[in-house]
Amino acid sequence: MIDCHTHWHPEWSGSSQTDPQPWLEVLDRNGITHAVVLPTRGLIDDALLEQDNEDILSCASRSGGRMIPFCTVNLWQGGKALQELDRCVARGVRGIKFHPWLQAFPVNHSLMDEVCEKASAAGIPILLHDGTPPMSLPSQIGLAARRHPRTTFILGHCGMLEFWREAIMVMNRCANVWGCLCSPHPGAMREIFHRGPKDRLCWGSDFGFGAFDLIRYRLGLLECAVPSASDRAVLLEENPFRLFPHDSASDAALR
Repeated sequence: MIDCHTHWHPEWSGSSQTDPQPWLEVLDRNGITHAVVLPTRGLIDDALLEQDNEDILSCASRSGGRMIPFCTVNLWQGGKALQELDRCVARGVRGIKFHPWLQAFPVNHSLMDEVCEKASAAGIPILLHDGTPPMSLPSQIGLAARRHPRTTFILGHCGMLEFWREAIMVMNRCANVWGCLCSPHPGAMREIFHRGPKDRLCWGSDFGFGAFDLIRYRLGLLECAVPSASDRAVLLEENPFRLFPHDSASDAALR
């Protein structure tokens, strides 16, 4: 099973910034085999951005393939942002995370077009925080997706609590937009699953900010919303393994 929305914070590693073992133990308790790992500090403080990206890449390299590393850049940094993105792609990052609300830039920032082309060329998706106005709405991400049909976009929260209907509309109109069921209430998740594109939906917990086991809580919500085990397998296994293909030998050992 893949958790498609987690975060890395150094508080999990004790004295080391890059020891993934305590973090992975939480995944083990919940039966999670792999997890997409998103930046935390770099989204809030530009001075920590490059180190945050590097810590995630280092942790992933020590996780036996279980951590799927994403990076972030701040588009206000212009050419420096593109250089950092190129560096992370060369180091093996598997996706890009943006939080327009925290990072204070709109999805239609002038540099986003170039980032989208780079992501498409590298074959990696862009995951964006969504559901928070005024700069993080599903419809805004949908407009970017229409401009860049070869780039894969992921709605990081499927509209959260209030904009999930908008998320359904965007996913149904844009074949290159996926949705991560991370934060909508169970009723919204149920509607998204039945009215949205079932082959482009995944699940995430938002685990990693603190000691609270969000994975167990979010899995419980998912079970309420999607009671069929076979339907949940589509969200937890089939779709994310297509979105994030893994080494077959590693997968066989973990499955």
